[in-house]
Amino acid sequence: MPFARRFDRSRRCGPHKRVLIEMGVSEAATPSTRLPALDAIRAAALLLGIVLHASLSFVPGIGTELWPMSDIHKSTVLSVTMFVIHIFRMSVFFFVAGLLARAVLERRGNSAFWRDRTRRIAVPLVVGWVVCFPLIVGIVMWALSRANGGTLPSPLPAALVESGLNLLHLWFLYVLLWLYAISIALRTLLRAADRRGSIRRFIDRALGVLVSTHVGTLVLAVPIAAALFFIKDWNRWAGIPTPGYTVVPPAASLFIYCYVFMMGWAFDRQRHLLKVLAQHWPVNFALGLVATLYCISTAGADPSLVVAQTSSERLLYTVAYAVALMGWTLAFVGAGIRFFAKPHPVIRYVADASYWMYIAHLPLVMALQTTVMLADVHWSIKYLFINIVCVGLLLATYHFWVRSTWVGRLLNGRKYSSI
Repeated sequence: MPFARRFDRSRRCGPHKRVLIEMGVSEAATPSTRLPALDAIRAAALLLGIVLHASLSFVPGIGTELWPMSDIHKSTVLSVTMFVIHIFRMSVFFFVAGLLARAVLERRGNSAFWRDRTRRIAVPLVVGWVVCFPLIVGIVMWALSRANGGTLPSPLPAALVESGLNLLHLWFLYVLLWLYAISIALRTLLRAADRRGSIRRFIDRALGVLVSTHVGTLVLAVPIAAALFFIKDWNRWAGIPTPGYTVVPPAASLFIYCYVFMMGWAFDRQRHLLKVLAQHWPVNFALGLVATLYCISTAGADPSLVVAQTSSERLLYTVAYAVALMGWTLAFVGAGIRFFAKPHPVIRYVADASYWMYIAHLPLVMALQTTVMLADVHWSIKYLFINIVCVGLLLATYHFWVRSTWVGRLLNGRKYSSI
């Protein structure tokens, strides 16, 4: 379609449809229209998890208590890489999850929504844990044995024998179920208390103003900074505490992820704001980068258990970390909208595969780390080997064993042809 004609069409419609037209989506699109960029962004957030976990065996200061696969060669480069990815990866995922959750809920209704989430979230959580947990236990024993000259150390590291809940890398699915329940409950209460929609219109206007101004990112980071500030003995280097070890997720972690989830939910009400994020992504990227550099200069390039000692030091660091989280998150989403707006078969394929790849990756990553951890080879070669082999095997298993089977239908909501 000629640009002038498309522009003329966009001027005659509302802002929501206008941004969809500019992004190459039909003028008849509804608020629940699925944008290819959102799938690409979510897939990137999941695949970054493989990159992050593959780096753990090379990070200085992480002992067998935290990660039993300890390579003989360490890397500060991978330490910084892990730190940066950890700041924003899950926030990006939960932002997109919130946006898509509202779209599904609006399109299907409560009952169909929960049936779909049970199949695609709860079932993979349970089945994935049942399969991955014994595999990971076996690989951990192998790694400890290799590091100890062929025999298991005695006693075993305390963290490995302590009882308690451990959702592994699948904790994000458990938290998603919490966020669905919380968001739907809040939605029901708000609709009952705000029958005229004035509160929702105020939230929409406020979000629009904040997203459209460069200082808005700083304001949006304030609740995250407050939540981090009040975490007792917060480890600056570890970031948001992983909510995968208790039945009820830690309050601060649940609040932060619920906050970004609800932000994504609010963006689904005004999808034209995604266009604003696409325009402002360089500014948000700069904010996230500057704040991250401050955090690294304060906490150190390698992991440390040191916590901020004074209130002023703690306040400055939590504000910087929150700005880094919000800046990277909005920049990542904005860049995804900017550069991946048009559908592409390869990106679509990888996006569909990413869910399976993330669920299945951890035992494979740990096994590859154990295989190479004692080899006297430069860390970069081993790190690339782990990532390339892992991704290659995961894509192959997805193509031949998942995509055209009931597993693919469970994970992706549809089963593709085997051809």
